[in-house]
Amino acid sequence: MKYLWLLLAFLTIVPSTSRAEGSLFAVDKAAHFGLSFIATETGYAIGKKMNKGKIESWLVSTLIVNAVGIVKETAIDEKVDSKDILANALGSVSAGVFVWTFDF
Repeated sequence: MKYLWLLLAFLTIVPSTSRAEGSLFAVDKAAHFGLSFIATETGYAIGKKMNKGKIESWLVSTLIVNAVGIVKETAIDEKVDSKDILANALGSVSAGVFVWTFDF
């Protein structure tokens, strides 16, 4: 249940795409950060439900989320935006900090 509340809390702070054209860059990076954070936390929760350790659950989740992000950037978009990849990585690392801070 705590993961549901966590998910709802983060979905409320995801930036709206209705902002001015000049801020679309910030919205895109914030969306990458937020979605990778949520995806990493979700993968971590699944790992914990499968009786894996904290580090293993977070590490596997982080690797999968970032690998998918890199594949998306290179294969689907056909142009690599290193700032998108950095935002994904920071979201995953922040999820790990969150896990250890609040001892999930």
